[in-house]
Amino acid sequence: MLKVIGAGLILFAATVLGLQLKLRVAEHLRQLVGLKEMLLMLSGEMSYGRTPLAEAFSNISGQGKAPYDRLLLAVSRRAEQEQELALSQIWQSEAKNQKEYFLLSDEEFQLLLGVGENFGYLDLTMQLGHIALSIQQVENRIVLAQGELSAKQKMYQYLSVMCGLFLILILI
Repeated sequence: MLKVIGAGLILFAATVLGLQLKLRVAEHLRQLVGLKEMLLMLSGEMSYGRTPLAEAFSNISGQGKAPYDRLLLAVSRRAEQEQELALSQIWQSEAKNQKEYFLLSDEEFQLLLGVGENFGYLDLTMQLGHIALSIQQVENRIVLAQGELSAKQKMYQYLSVMCGLFLILILI
């Protein structure tokens, strides 16, 4: 009787692990889409509103999605407090401080860091061009993630259940 209960618990735990991995892959895609939306909103604030960057970050943070809303708000607040620092330095520092909240690959996180490289250094046209290039790179990442989403989710679910069954066979 204890073996059956133990086997059931192992199978349950393996299934929950598979579900968590599925949700993580979906959240990764959601964060990529959120990054694109943030960049589009930033581009709009800069080009149409002619809003200063620190103020634009604050405006977008209220409309954005997690974890970007937190990043933008932190950058905005710190830019107001530490005006002697370059905005690009603040962006890099805050993004690195909040890395734990992002489910981005190392390459994608480097893209996020790269977005802020030229904040405050270039003229408006160059900054908008840099943001447009970043948007294109994020779009490419979204297409890749969407293509892999279904396959990865199925793989994680099946693999976790199979590992749970394998563990049950070994223990029995």
